[in-house]
Parts: sequence; structure tokens; C-alpha cells
Amino acid sequence: MAATANAAGLGKLTVLSSLGQPLRAEIELTSVSAEEAGALVARLAPTEAFRSANIDFNPALSSLRFDVEPRNGRQVIKVSSSQAINEPFVDMLLELTWNGGRMVREYTFLLDPPDLRAAQAPQVTAPVDVSNRAGQAPAAAPAQTPAAAQPA
Repeated sequence: MAATANAAGLGKLTVLSSLGQPLRAEIELTSVSAEEAGALVARLAPTEAFRSANIDFNPALSSLRFDVEPRNGRQVIKVSSSQAINEPFVDMLLELTWNGGRMVREYTFLLDPPDLRAAQAPQVTAPVDVSNRAGQAPAAAPAQTPAAAQPA
């Protein structure tokens, strides 16, 4: 995997659809050079990448479509599906390739029911790098230590 100083990066995913609807989401692209912009290809990672990352492959993901588009001087990946997504939690591995570069990122997001979604802003989720974690157990979250009570 080639790495350069201004290699493209994947940012936050914003979910624009609800549970039981075809997926509509957008992923920010960061640090995209003019040279990389024309060569970016986004797609669902191969099923073996899901196995390597210990992530169950949801068959509904097979209908996902990824389109890299310019927007307001930046690049975004539009993610859409042809069929409704009926699982509230979705784990997706996205593969981004460009001239001499490749990265795989995990996105986990929640699809709210339509009635709850109408009252909320779009859900934003940060990516998780899975490129180097194959075969590793997930890191434990840091424990919070309660503050000691002060005498009165």
C-alpha cells in the first residue's frame, strides 16, 4: 500500500435515510489532491476483508452503490442502496483506491425508525481504520475513574 504526504483520507459518514428505507448516506473525503480526485474509486470491501476484520457480512450490503462526486470544492462519496435496509445497526467496510493507493475503513452506523428520524438531525459517524487490525481483538475502551469525594 503506497502512502504519500497528501494521500486521500476518509472522513465522517452522514446517514440521510431511515430504517426500512433504501440507504442514503455521504462520506467526506479529506486531503484529496487534484491528481487523486480523478482516480478515486470507492466500493464495498471484498467479503474476505470482512472475514479478516471479524465483521459479519450483511447480504443487504451487496446492493450498495458508491459514487465519488465533487461538492462545494470538495469530494464526497454518495452511498445508496437499491433495497431497503431493515437492520438497525450496520457494519460496513469501505475500500477506497486511487493511483497507487488503497485504504479500507469500517463504518458502523444506526438507522433510526422514520418517525424518530424526522425529529433528529442526520447521524454522523467517524470511520475506524481496519487496514492493520486483521486478527487483532478490538481495543478496550478506557475505563473512567470516578472522582474521589472531598470531605465537607
